Amino acid sequence: MPIVALAGPIVGAPASPPPVAVSKAAPASVTLTDCHPSDDVTQRYASFNGQMRAVTGAKRMAMRFTLLERIGTGLAPFKPVSLPDLKPWRRSKPNARAYIYTQRVTALRDDGSYRMRVQFRWYGDGKTLLRSATVRSRTCRQPAPLPNLTITSIAAAPATVSGQLLYSITLANGGWGDARNVPVELKVDGSTVGSSRVDLLPAQESAVVQIQGPQCAFTVRAVADPDRVIPETNDSDNALTEACAQATS
Repeated sequence: MPIVALAGPIVGAPASPPPVAVSKAAPASVTLTDCHPSDDVTQRYASFNGQMRAVTGAKRMAMRFTLLERIGTGLAPFKPVSLPDLKPWRRSKPNARAYIYTQRVTALRDDGSYRMRVQFRWYGDGKTLLRSATVRSRTCRQPAPLPNLTITSIAAAPATVSGQLLYSITLANGGWGDARNVPVELKVDGSTVGSSRVDLLPAQESAVVQIQGPQCAFTVRAVADPDRVIPETNDSDNALTEACAQATS
């Protein structure tokens, strides 16, 4: 799902003039006013507020937003996101003393950090550029999607070895993130009898692992990620315990 920019009415702007050097004390700012992380990409958004005040001789003010993105938690630089709705300049009314514009972006990507770069310009008579400035906002961080591991069923059938059963355990991933190197442990009547491992379990999918063990008298229990090494949305639903009659029926 692509990132979406939500903006108000856009008014055309004149061709860009050459850049003008400015002091760092330009009367302009950009603020991260709302950062909404979510495991559901459709519920993610960030809002940024650009503000500027008129300078001496200014007849009109303008600002342009550029969304910057960094995926992951490393030290890679932020990169501009190409969003057509952000390309036009937002322009104030003539002779305004202050200008405020709020820009919202939605559907932010997994494991992404976002900030807004805003260019400000002050124009005088005849569309003469009086001053310009560029300011960056604070960062809005979106989560990496996490898995949610559950055991949904345990079934048993006779094994080739006398007195042993082959237990088929269904491991499900109900989260939105993939799970890797998932251990599954089997206990029969309270004693650990074996384990297996799933190399990759994609989001919203399931897999069946088979572990051989003794016939049970009371209960059989399977646990996904028993040491809780894998980050999940919920660690409390990783195990399933069933009576032997249920597992072998």
